[in-house]
Amino acid sequence: MKSNLPVVCIVGRPNVGKSSLFNRILGRRAAVVSDREGVTRDRHYQEAGWQGVKFTLVDTGGFMPDEQIDVLAQSVREQIFAAVNDADLVLFMVDVRVGATTLDSQFAKLILKTEKPVILVANKSEEVADRAEGWAFLQLGMGTPRTVSALTGYAVLSLLDDVISLLPKKDKARQEHAISFAILGRPNAGKSTLLNKLLGEERVVVSEIPGTTRDSIDCEFKYNGVHFKVTDTAGLRKKAKVAKRRDEVEIFSNMRTMESIRRSDVIVLLLDATRGFEIQDLRIITDIRKAGKGLILAINKWDILENKDSKSFDLILKEIREKDPLFEWVPVISISALEGLRVHRLMQEIQTVFANCKKIIGRDRVVEVFQSAIAKNPHHARGGHSVPLKRACQILTDPPVITIETPYPDLVDESYKRYLLKTFFDEFGLQGAPLKLNFDRSLRLRSDEDLLDYSGETHA
Repeated sequence: MKSNLPVVCIVGRPNVGKSSLFNRILGRRAAVVSDREGVTRDRHYQEAGWQGVKFTLVDTGGFMPDEQIDVLAQSVREQIFAAVNDADLVLFMVDVRVGATTLDSQFAKLILKTEKPVILVANKSEEVADRAEGWAFLQLGMGTPRTVSALTGYAVLSLLDDVISLLPKKDKARQEHAISFAILGRPNAGKSTLLNKLLGEERVVVSEIPGTTRDSIDCEFKYNGVHFKVTDTAGLRKKAKVAKRRDEVEIFSNMRTMESIRRSDVIVLLLDATRGFEIQDLRIITDIRKAGKGLILAINKWDILENKDSKSFDLILKEIREKDPLFEWVPVISISALEGLRVHRLMQEIQTVFANCKKIIGRDRVVEVFQSAIAKNPHHARGGHSVPLKRACQILTDPPVITIETPYPDLVDESYKRYLLKTFFDEFGLQGAPLKLNFDRSLRLRSDEDLLDYSGETHA
């Protein structure tokens, strides 16, 4: 989906500081930065602003020389020019310390052919002597370079003054709220393939090489008239393995993935049908639950699963639910991101789980189900005390939280908590939502109207 904001695209050969400038303009570390060439491969979109003017800022991969072109490098090139074609302004970055290279000249000619407005940015101008070298880039045909330092921030604000002066005015009509979901999973589970299938375009690089996606990439689109924002994340790796390698890129990619969980409404966890459910998947689910996010399990690569029959899905589903009783209320779908198999159903489930996360159950309904549950199965005595459960009320949405009043919250048995969770999930239809139960000595009752004001949502 096209943004109503003007688009500014940062391009250049590898390691000239594109991601550093991207982060500097945003005022936070949103893109992976490393001295290693080729870390950024996909288009990375973020909303930025200066002097009250908002725009979409795009980071791109490094342009590679013709003699080094392989399948992955060619995909990166396609990503760069797709971003340039969508842009209203291009920031062409060079390294003032290195000077104008043959690759800079080759790339500049291709950018000039697009006839897009361009600002030439000579980065790494930390020293006064470096700033005097900007004249060497006049040969690129892009006018006088702006010498800046993305590292220290030198002259970046002046650059932003130039940027907003060249941006077109666009319609800033308010957009509807997007359902935000993130695609998570182990490396090479098919996350980028699923994203490309949803978007109907090659928005992110797809490769059989594990770890191709390094950053978390936000993309907005409409599906059957519904507005979505999806985050394709770097493949999560075991923390011990990341720490052992001391790879700062992998460590920060994991941090970005955790951030993606926190700012999403729903998480789609991709499982590889050819590898099955692994311990790392449970670790990811633990992080998702701690963050209080909706969850859907999508078993990908169903099209290439060998020796499958009519019972294969049920057997896998049984195996998953044996890992954790709470999986009984998590939607599980077998899909093929490559073929588009059941992707439409996945999108429907995302909408359902999103609604369940924001669901206002109804105060009277909570009381009715709670009283019926404790009447059928009262809590047994513990530590010489009876454990009366007095009242229950939903106190929050997104995630839905029900607080239960009892004089001995620490004595509530774990098995009894699971009994109540099962009862509430079954009665309230909260599949995929991270329903939480609190047990407290005093309960501050909240009306449905209170929850409505808090969530900004309608009653379920």
